[in-house]
Amino acid sequence: MSTQKIVIALTLLLAVVAVPVVVLAQNEMPKYDPKTEVTIKGVVTEVKEINAKGKVDIHLLVKSGENILEVCLCPMAFLKEFDVAFHKGDQLVITGSKVKMGEQDVVLAREIEQGDNKVVMRDKEGAPAWTWLTK
Repeated sequence: MSTQKIVIALTLLLAVVAVPVVVLAQNEMPKYDPKTEVTIKGVVTEVKEINAKGKVDIHLLVKSGENILEVCLCPMAFLKEFDVAFHKGDQLVITGSKVKMGEQDVVLAREIEQGDNKVVMRDKEGAPAWTWLTK
């Protein structure tokens, strides 16, 4: 086998191994950091259902001032258990940790207020409230 064919074969092998690792790393959810906690007021522009690890997570795109932020909530099953849903146009106050997911800033929601209603998804340290769903 020529040197050129070996180089091509090794390059293809590296691509086959490296691409899934990069994709998995980009899709991992960052950890909640209480030191980066923010409170934002905004309007939901889109509700996204994200399929991840055999479950559906809910993310919101929220316009706050001139910015649109992605807000990662929790598994859909957690919201359904309490008959909670969010819709385009909802005005919310969101408290959560602003972190990086890949190159993008996202907010991991701890609690969301809509009018007089409040949904708590994490404790003050960021531990998820939905862990009982997996037991």
